Amino acid sequence: MKHRHLTHEDFTTAAIEDILARGRMPDWVPLITAIRNDPYGEVAEKTQMLCEMPLYGALVFRRVIAAARAART
Repeated sequence: MKHRHLTHEDFTTAAIEDILARGRMPDWVPLITAIRNDPYGEVAEKTQMLCEMPLYGALVFRRVIAAARAART
């Protein structure tokens, strides 16, 4: 996803917030993949923190994180 205010494609907190706020399903796929690959890692933790905010994709990503973590146990 091209971020309006960022010049990189890394999963920084700002980038994840932008994906949750403005992203569409195709934009979500790389973030979902990163969370599934490491459900307790830095990207998943940042995403979970941001899911406390009233962002468009927060509900979906709360479920993605929960499912990825459940699959690991």
